[in-house]
Amino acid sequence: MLAVLIHARGEPVTAETLMDRVWDGHPPRTALDTLHSYLSRLRGRLNRAVGDLAEVKRPSPGLYQLRAAPEAIDLLRFQKLRTEARAAAERGERGGAVRLLRTAEALWRGEPLAEFGCAWAASARTRLIEDHRRVREERIRLELELGRHADLVGELQELAAQNPLAQKVICSLMLALYRSGRPDESLVLYRNTHRLLTDEQGIEPGPELQELHGRILKQDRALLETHRDTEAHTAAAPNNLPRVTRDFTGRAAELRILLSDQGTAAASSDSGTASLPLTVIHGMPGVGKTALALRAGYELRTTYPDGQFYIDLHAYSGRPPHDPAEALAALLQASESPGPLPDSIDERAAKWRQWTARRRVLVILDNARNSAQVMPLLPGAPSCRVIVTSRNRLAGLDGATSLFLDVLSQAEAAALFTRIAGPARLSVDASALRDVVAACGCHPLALQWLASRFRHRDSWDLHHLLDRLKQAADPLEEFDDAVASAFRLSYAELSGPAQRLFRLLALHPGPDITLHAATALTGLDAAPVRKSLETLLDGHMLEEPIRDRYRFHDLGRAFGLQICSEVEPEAVRRQAVDRLFDYYLTATHRAAHLAHPSRRTLPLPPEREYAQAPRFTDADEATVWLALERANLLAVARVSAAESPSHAALFPHALATSLKLWGTWGIASELYDAAVSALRSRGDRAALARTLVERADVLAQRQHDEAQQCATEALALFQEFDDPHGCADALLQQGRAHLAGGRGDIALRTLDRASALYRTVRDRSGEAECLNVQGAALYFAGRYGDALHKVQAMLSLHEALQDQAGQVKALNNMGEIRYLQGRYDEARHYYERSLALAQRRGARQELAILDTNLGAVFQATGRTDRALACFQRALDSHRAGHDALGEVNVLISMGTAYAATKRGREALLHFTMAEEVARGIDNAYERQRALLGMADVQRESGRLGDALTLFEQALDIARTADFPLGSAHALAGLARTALLSGHIERARHYGEQAIALYGSLEAETEAETLRSLLADQGLTGS
Repeated sequence: MLAVLIHARGEPVTAETLMDRVWDGHPPRTALDTLHSYLSRLRGRLNRAVGDLAEVKRPSPGLYQLRAAPEAIDLLRFQKLRTEARAAAERGERGGAVRLLRTAEALWRGEPLAEFGCAWAASARTRLIEDHRRVREERIRLELELGRHADLVGELQELAAQNPLAQKVICSLMLALYRSGRPDESLVLYRNTHRLLTDEQGIEPGPELQELHGRILKQDRALLETHRDTEAHTAAAPNNLPRVTRDFTGRAAELRILLSDQGTAAASSDSGTASLPLTVIHGMPGVGKTALALRAGYELRTTYPDGQFYIDLHAYSGRPPHDPAEALAALLQASESPGPLPDSIDERAAKWRQWTARRRVLVILDNARNSAQVMPLLPGAPSCRVIVTSRNRLAGLDGATSLFLDVLSQAEAAALFTRIAGPARLSVDASALRDVVAACGCHPLALQWLASRFRHRDSWDLHHLLDRLKQAADPLEEFDDAVASAFRLSYAELSGPAQRLFRLLALHPGPDITLHAATALTGLDAAPVRKSLETLLDGHMLEEPIRDRYRFHDLGRAFGLQICSEVEPEAVRRQAVDRLFDYYLTATHRAAHLAHPSRRTLPLPPEREYAQAPRFTDADEATVWLALERANLLAVARVSAAESPSHAALFPHALATSLKLWGTWGIASELYDAAVSALRSRGDRAALARTLVERADVLAQRQHDEAQQCATEALALFQEFDDPHGCADALLQQGRAHLAGGRGDIALRTLDRASALYRTVRDRSGEAECLNVQGAALYFAGRYGDALHKVQAMLSLHEALQDQAGQVKALNNMGEIRYLQGRYDEARHYYERSLALAQRRGARQELAILDTNLGAVFQATGRTDRALACFQRALDSHRAGHDALGEVNVLISMGTAYAATKRGREALLHFTMAEEVARGIDNAYERQRALLGMADVQRESGRLGDALTLFEQALDIARTADFPLGSAHALAGLARTALLSGHIERARHYGEQAIALYGSLEAETEAETLRSLLADQGLTGS
């Protein structure tokens, strides 16, 4: 809502417009009341955040307006700066126009409105991105006119890598390369662009690009002409800035921040605040801090015309750090300050401040160790500017602006690699290039060395390079020693406890590390570990992307593992990892017990209990912990499966319900394989029986034969133990496996046995799960009334148990039945109730299934675009979780949507993919549905022979699997195809069988549709 009001640019917005945009054209019945509630909350939040600087007013009934000063809203500031830049350029003040445009660009913080998926947001986002593109292109044009071509090459290469078909960007890059003495690269760029345009778009380059190409071929000297800026400053001044590397690439956002602050000095000076503009660029070793500072320094030369000074303070260089007194001597000498050099540091600092007090100078203090080293070197006037680089944060510098420098973006990293290695060898393999830069973690120093090495290996290609990186036992082996040395210098500066923590943290296999995990690895109390974590953060040996969750860069982890292997004995490393495994196992066991109280769990062996693992207060806290630690738990469990049989035997059981919720079927199967093997080896038959049941649960829908074997073995073990509860669990999984294998009648009988045992042991959750699977079996048999009765009973049980996960499934199942009955409003009602509960739980598989089902409702009610958006989200989720069954279901739904909109080729593609996946997991129901979809498309396309063959295959599968509704659909398809082929008697034969089956299944809509079709052809269709 705030986005809509801001985008109105101060104009009133009607309530109808707000509702339409907030709910994407489909406001609920309660939208107006909800809108008023949202407005009230928005007013409260604005008041708490900015007071009366921004207010939501109601100028008249039904109209709402955001009132705020134009300078308080970035969108309006952006427009104002753009207008002022245009005026400055018209006056010939190109430098001023460039500064205004850079300030406008600095207001951007990523893609606008990216968190909103509605149609209005997409339209507004397109317009804003176009405005941003035009501003950037105008600024680049002006900078080219000013002769700053060499400085623009890196930025333009990054833009070209992002959009290789943007002809204006290509023109600017060709011109910049030509003016920089690189005409060969300019011509290679044109050839590559020409090929892309003709191959992918079927068009020739535009007139402007072709003309520029011709002029470069002729070596037109007029292309080298630039314009003098009317406000350019030409006075000579001290300048000892080192040369900027020609390979500097990217960092556009960081440069905009540094350059947009250039007016701070004048502003603070005019206002009398005497605040020195001071920026600390801090980041991990080798990330490009010095290169960025120097690039900014060259951009700022005209803003600070009285001198540009550079001092390397040698904090991490293998040499003694530069003493502040010596640094002051160097600065005074470079400034040509008159008079003798004072002896004491205080006198030198005073003389430096006195000299700078009357001037506008830029000072770059590179590679600083701490604040004490920097403080004496600061100028004495707010008209100056200081940029400091350090691997530490230098929090002791009062008034400093902090600029954290992360690794390059994927696009920037690819542009840097291309620039160094040469575009000719990389232009045809963008995917491999992305993989290579990802393998380097987008680290600039690593990329520079690797690209330089690649450039001088003519026989290599990117795939060979990628193989080397993947196969290296130690990733640092593939890089120059300078990469490891950069980390080693920072490591040497750490205290002993911080060094030990750094080494042990590298043993953690997950993506991030908490304080609890760190204490487990070290075996220490939390207080000293927290102190050492802060030390590692300050030195950028770790990152903290989320509060209290710490992360290595890939190369930092590789160095940590290297140094850990050198310093720590194998026994110490094994003990640390065992403590970590015990911590995660204990915490998971405790969390699962609270989050899933109805599930029966085995106790942890005493030797695996980790006393310091967290204890959770309630189910919500436990559920949140499991969700947050998901990636770490999977990583730790997989490593334990490979390295620690005692832990491998226990992790899948502790994670059983979570593995299902997360939909990580491939990983779950891998973990259960290791657990079953470990339990057989140590002869723990009770744990083996429980694990076999859980393994069958994971396999039932994908490998039902193997699931049946697991459940059968578990049943025999539980019968041997005289455990009726365990027998019920095993029978439930047998029933699920029978159903997945197309044996619906056997499944129903097996589930009746399981349900009776659950009632005997008074397990209402188990009874509800039996009702769930029975409902599915009846649903597949076309007995919708009986299925609905089972699902309603299931819902009642889960509501009595206050089991949200069970309610999600029951409500979804009720929606599916109502959908099949053509009652789409009711179906959507149940799906949305289920979705609201699923979103609270964050269960990926459930959310993906609901996306699929809601998409089917949208498709049935004529909203194909919304349906396809739902299907695509579901497909991405199922594929990410390796959920083949879910993938099949979505592909069939997408095929149906494409077929309904007469997009036959896309429909056939999706049905064919679904059939292949269903065949791979031996799922008869889904394969039969996919074949029906393929047959329908072939019939609609006039390929009647192919359609008949596919319908016959679908009929055979349905009859074998005892799937009467599928048989009816296949017979109806055969009848329709026979009519189109002119085989009237055959059409009557198939049609009458289909109508009879539909009638027995209470599918009256389908029966009446087919009956009418036959009647139109003079066939009665009894």
